[in-house]
Amino acid sequence: MIASTALRLRWAGPAPRAGLAALGVDGPAPLLAAEPAQLPRGRELAAAPGTRRVAFALPGTPDVRGNLTGRPGELGTGWVWLTGHRSAVAPLLRARFGAPRSASLAERDWNVLCLLRAAGVGTPEPLCVGALGHGLVARRSFLVVRALEDAFPFPRWLATDGLGAERARGLAALGALCARLARTGLVLPALAPEHLWVTPSGSGECETDGPGLRKNKLPGVFVVDVQGARRARSEGELRRVLAEVLARVEGLEAREREGVLATS
Repeated sequence: MIASTALRLRWAGPAPRAGLAALGVDGPAPLLAAEPAQLPRGRELAAAPGTRRVAFALPGTPDVRGNLTGRPGELGTGWVWLTGHRSAVAPLLRARFGAPRSASLAERDWNVLCLLRAAGVGTPEPLCVGALGHGLVARRSFLVVRALEDAFPFPRWLATDGLGAERARGLAALGALCARLARTGLVLPALAPEHLWVTPSGSGECETDGPGLRKNKLPGVFVVDVQGARRARSEGELRRVLAEVLARVEGLEAREREGVLATS
């Protein structure tokens, strides 16, 4: 049993009255373990040494047949993505003394998401972050974000929805995201094509256009993985990393890559 006093916990908004029970768990242990079997309808998304990513359902989320599974909680219904870290010391020290300065890997990801969102870069919505212990660094930590709905990894979108005029709109949105990302001064050395997700055209938020509001006609583009983020050593490094990511996107033509990078 993990004592509540040992857990450092932060919510994006006001803390739910039910605490972690609003996520459908009875304490921090299932979140720190990131074990699918310990989470509501949990399923593993990815695993690497020291890191595990899992999707699970919030209380009351309907099942695949649309049947209610219980009473919705304070966070509403839907799915969330959980990343659990059990880190070695060296990455933790880089996070602690790098920028943005953070005492755990999950808190570093949280801080990066906040910086990106403040700069207009699309990301999943952060819900909460927790770390075990109150020392210089915390080896065990977790991050929970809302799962993106009606969105697909960029390579899949190119092969299915990214056709004709929609393709041009999607590449324009990607160029805008890259430009905003470059302005943050952060580099994502572990960024991969599958970490860029796209929503269909017209499904994003409203945007200002003159005196009123209109539906955003560009697809939404989101960065879903920010692990390893750090301050760029130079502007050239930012462009190099973005160019390398785009070069690995199957089906993206050279002239299209150049157009996206020219925007950034």
